[in-house]
Amino acid sequence: MGQRSRFDTSSEDKQTPSVDRSRRRFLGATAGASLAALVPASASVAASGETVTIVHDTHFHGRFRDANEHDLNIARYYTIVEEVLGNAENSLFLGNGDDIAPSMLGLEYEGEHMIEAMNYMDIDAVGVGNHEYDFGADVATARFEESEFPWVVANLLDDAGDPVPGTERWVTLEAGDLTLGVFGLVSTNFHTLTDYPADWQVLGYVEGAQEAADALREEGADLVVCASHVNTNVHDTLAAEVDGLDAIVGSHSGVVYDEPEILDGTVISEFGDEFNHVGSITLDADGDLVDWQRVDLLAPDWEPADEVAEYDQITAIHTDDIAEDPTLAELSDHWQGDLDERLGQPFFESETDLNGTFDNYAVETGFGNLITDAMATIGETADIEVDVAVQNGGGIRGGYYEAGPITGAQVMETLPFPNEIEVVEVTGDQLVEYLESEVRPHPDDSFGTQPAIQVSGVSYEWWGHHDETRIDNVFVDGEPVDPEETYYLANNDYVVGNDPVLSEAEHVHDSGQFQGPYVLEVLEEWGTVAPERENRMIRVDEDVGEASVDLDGGELVVSFPFPEGGTEIVEDSFRAVVRTGEDLEATGASADGDTVEVRFDTGELTSLAASVDEPALRVFGGYDPDADHWDYGFDVPTSDGYDFFKLKASLEATAVIEASEGDGEGGSDDDDGTDDDSTDDDEDVVVEDDGADDVEDGSPGFGPFAALAGGAGGAYLYSRVSGADEDDQVQG
Repeated sequence: MGQRSRFDTSSEDKQTPSVDRSRRRFLGATAGASLAALVPASASVAASGETVTIVHDTHFHGRFRDANEHDLNIARYYTIVEEVLGNAENSLFLGNGDDIAPSMLGLEYEGEHMIEAMNYMDIDAVGVGNHEYDFGADVATARFEESEFPWVVANLLDDAGDPVPGTERWVTLEAGDLTLGVFGLVSTNFHTLTDYPADWQVLGYVEGAQEAADALREEGADLVVCASHVNTNVHDTLAAEVDGLDAIVGSHSGVVYDEPEILDGTVISEFGDEFNHVGSITLDADGDLVDWQRVDLLAPDWEPADEVAEYDQITAIHTDDIAEDPTLAELSDHWQGDLDERLGQPFFESETDLNGTFDNYAVETGFGNLITDAMATIGETADIEVDVAVQNGGGIRGGYYEAGPITGAQVMETLPFPNEIEVVEVTGDQLVEYLESEVRPHPDDSFGTQPAIQVSGVSYEWWGHHDETRIDNVFVDGEPVDPEETYYLANNDYVVGNDPVLSEAEHVHDSGQFQGPYVLEVLEEWGTVAPERENRMIRVDEDVGEASVDLDGGELVVSFPFPEGGTEIVEDSFRAVVRTGEDLEATGASADGDTVEVRFDTGELTSLAASVDEPALRVFGGYDPDADHWDYGFDVPTSDGYDFFKLKASLEATAVIEASEGDGEGGSDDDDGTDDDSTDDDEDVVVEDDGADDVEDGSPGFGPFAALAGGAGGAYLYSRVSGADEDDQVQG
């Protein structure tokens, strides 16, 4: 079988490694004798014929290795899978989808590499994930038909009510004396893919699951299991409303449970995605949980999670104690080799850390600013000037990269989708409507309220509570947005094609440029960068109104009401911000009764207030929320990226200037403008700030990366390299 790589410039066919399809599940020499002691056998092994152990899941995203820690890879992961399977008398291996994409490898090979690897892994069945369809229905169907295992999805049907091509709605599998019925559920947002067949049917989760459970029971299944690719919070509904469902394994959310949950008699087991965890549950003939296991794979310098010490069923193993499955190691080298050679070299340097994780849903990141700033240059390819550039948080899929040389592969892993950059013309009203529609509001006990995007050229405050959203003080290039004015907005074609506002806007430019390759070329031309957060998106949970200002010695004291929904302020979190994004950290803050007082250096605050014409000056700061006031039924804040809520007080610039001149107390006004989530709103603040220098040329010239075309000029260096504690926290 010849490798079909778009990067293959040689005239020879490269033969893939020989795969032995006849092997049986056993550990053999791959892992070494010590591994069996590290992964204990299931306590239920003695109950031969009356139990089944289900090892799960996959959710590989088209990767053969972790984006950051390459020792965490599919070859070591499968060594552990084989060990756990071999320790159980009756065992099955189930996947839960998102195996074809998104990743650099997925973009290049459209999942062919993963099917070859998964065929070797003898997976019993895989639930379909939404990212199987990243390259359209025809590619997904081809991958399903190349598979030597069934793909299952019960809630996705064609126009005739049959399973969509290449899939089955459910299957039965034999394990000892038990018959296991397995069905899949896919998140319904999969159908936003560009060439989704319009006549396909998407069933509700409960409807699809109940049809599957009933049919499987009629076919003689002793146990019914869902290989899930739906959100974690849907599992509670399925457990409560679907009769005959014994277990749910995996999810769309990538959540890691300390232990399986049992809700309304249904066992729910979620142990992450990719290569960090291998999970298993053991069920008896009645569907009761009799044993479970979680194996954590750790990079060499990682410490075990706290729960490892709390549960006998959790084992932590460092990757240097796990031998790689030789066939998967060889397949990985084969498919990955050409891309590593071309993209594994540095393309530019960053003087700050670059956060390409799911934090980009939750907070403004320096990397998000860098990506959108690069996207904004797309107008140069059509002789137009882009005013605003936006990237959806879900389209950013990389790791956390420390300051220094940044490789092409790291950028491509961060922007792995086959999405092209487009430019549309929107009015100011449409821009505001679009930005507001992107905010994810509370209540959400999984990820919390989020802005869900990264932006360039625009700044704003955002609020999301009680299933409502609002944005205020929207500025384009530092100027108040004009509702009637038109603006050129760059985004990716996935968002433009599916967003209710942008899909109706006038298309100005279809660039034909994939995001990843284009951004990579721009960054290579810029050479050295130092992105940090710049108040582009500022979270506000409570607007406390107008502030007053008084001169007290060498400091200005800004006073305003204590937030109604708070218990105490976070003293070191306060700062003043003007509409251009410039800010000033407070020298101190205190709360006394019903009033908060925030102190600033007089000269510095006066200078900030006078720095722009008609500035919108505000003070932002953190406070601990009162659980009774924010009665969501769970502890707040839950939002990734935040460990407290944030207030806003409005302050008149003229009041600051008058107070600084000794004219006494100054009033204030509801005047604002700029955007960012700086140090004060992060849950675990991580510096996205460091740097290095440009390294080698090496812009790729094959496959999708041939889309690289000029679009940037000159060196690019952020001037604001002051930040220390200004970054983000990982979203699960």
